Amino acid sequence: MAYEDHKRYQDKSAFSSAGWFVAGGLAMALLAGALLYMEGYFQDDNELSIELNVPNLDADKIPLPDVPDKVIVPKEGN
Repeated sequence: MAYEDHKRYQDKSAFSSAGWFVAGGLAMALLAGALLYMEGYFQDDNELSIELNVPNLDADKIPLPDVPDKVIVPKEGN
């Protein structure tokens, strides 16, 4: 009898701990969402600005390596 009461108490305490954990997570998410909302993170902006800075390279000035016309076959024993 005492074992069954102890088991029932453990089951209830484990469920309530998980419930408090979930409730705490939801409260933190709500707090973070409210903070982001107050900072204007969720405002509808119709503008999108993307910048890409590429160095000015002249493709004509880049020397290309010489490629042989025939297939290179490695020597045996290497």
